[in-house]
Amino acid sequence: MAKILLVDDEAGMCLIMKDFLKEAGYETTMVSNGREAFSLLPQLNPDLILLDLGLPDVNGRDVLRHVKATMPHIKIMIISAYGHPETRNELLSLGADFFLAKPFMPEELQAAVKEVLK
Repeated sequence: MAKILLVDDEAGMCLIMKDFLKEAGYETTMVSNGREAFSLLPQLNPDLILLDLGLPDVNGRDVLRHVKATMPHIKIMIISAYGHPETRNELLSLGADFFLAKPFMPEELQAAVKEVLK
């Protein structure tokens, strides 16, 4: 079973994603900021991180850079309402494996997660 870390400060959105991913057979852990993500990474060692850009403490770009520098095997899917092509391209060039624009349907999330974890 793949392990997914959800990093999003929107508690409602996080709970919805967690429930949907759990039903799809994934082990999920959720945190609301970058510092919590940093502290959990070594012991959790997730297969995938679903990462929001607008975190309250650490910029999502900085979380992406840190994870790719220290644990490059972890896949990262950016989930954000800031889906401008320039932003997408920048994040993909920084090492993101996928970009999913908010809002999205649960089926889109499931398909994206499945694709990234192939």
